[in-house]
Order: sequence, then C-alpha cells, then structure tokens
Amino acid sequence: MAIANVEFKRGYHRYLRNALFLAIIIHFLMFYFSPPFEFKPYVLREETFQAVELPESFEIPPPPKEIAQPAVPIEAAAGEEVDEEADIAPTSFDKISDVPPPPPPPSEKAQEFYAFDEPPVLIKYVPPKYPDLARTAGIEGIVLLRVVVGEDGKVVSVSVIQSDVTPAMERAAMEAARKFLFKPAKQRTVPVKAAVAVPIRFSLH
Repeated sequence: MAIANVEFKRGYHRYLRNALFLAIIIHFLMFYFSPPFEFKPYVLREETFQAVELPESFEIPPPPKEIAQPAVPIEAAAGEEVDEEADIAPTSFDKISDVPPPPPPPSEKAQEFYAFDEPPVLIKYVPPKYPDLARTAGIEGIVLLRVVVGEDGKVVSVSVIQSDVTPAMERAAMEAARKFLFKPAKQRTVPVKAAVAVPIRFSLH
C-alpha cells in the first residue's frame, strides 16, 4: 500500500500534465468543428394589411328632385270650435344637424390572420352609391374597410376598420366592396385567402 502511494506521488505531475494537455486538445477540436453561431433576434409576428390603390374620384349621379313635404293636420281638442275659414300657416321642418353617428357594433370574434407572399390586386372596382341624405347635407369622408379575398379572387367578407361618415355611407361602401374582384393573393405559387385594407372615399367634388 505504501509503495503504491509513493509511485502515485511520483507520477502525479505527469498524470496532471497529460490530462490537461488532453483537455486542451478536446476543447480545440470542439471549437474547430462546431458550426459558427449566428444570432437571430426574435421578431413578433403581426398581421399587416396591404392597402389597395383605388381611383381618386368617380362620377356622381345628379341628385334626385326634391319632393314637397306633406302638411300634417292638427286635431282640435274636444269641445273646441274650429274656425274653418282661418288661415293655417305653412308647416316647415327644421333640419337636424351635427348629430354624431352611432358607434359601430363591437366585433364578436377575433380577426383571422392570413399569411401570403404576394398581396391581392384589385382588377374590378365598383363605385359606391352616394346616399341621397348625405349628398343633400354635403357630407364627405373616407371609410376604411377590411376586405377578405378568397382563393378565387372574390370578396368573402367586408367589415369597417375606421370611418368618419354616416352609417348609411358605410353600408353603401360595404355593398360596393362586396362586388370588387381581385387577383388572389399567393403563398409561393398557390392562391390563398388574404385580408387587405381598402379605403373608400366619398367626395362631392
């Protein structure tokens, strides 16, 4: 036992030197043959909309002819005598202005995300019909629509993203957008469903 301890002590430095040399060789080989490390920051995937260019203006049909409003008869109270020869002043109706439109209804379901390499391209544009009341009141503005385009290029669904016009004008814009026709989006070479943002402008000029 004592002899083994003496021999171990004599060869201790040699064993330590060989082990250290072997560890250096192993680490060098690991670094040499390992592939280089490339740092790629994580990017949060968010849904983006591709804006579609529309014609700056479209022809607005002439306003319809004004129709005279009928007079509203006033019933006499019980026991009150009515003078049949009395002159009745013409009835007039005051226009109500500066009435803010009601807020759009909240969305009941979350919007779906569509991935694509090539965005849809608008190939058929249908101008919206200008509501008569909005034309008479001189209301102008823009409706930003979210249009979902199917694999065949037809519009699947339409919703309002942002608007500064009346609900009647929003409905007119949505009705026109449903008649749009697109070149469908593509994921590589395959047509896919996609969502785009389409601005609809109402202008009297």
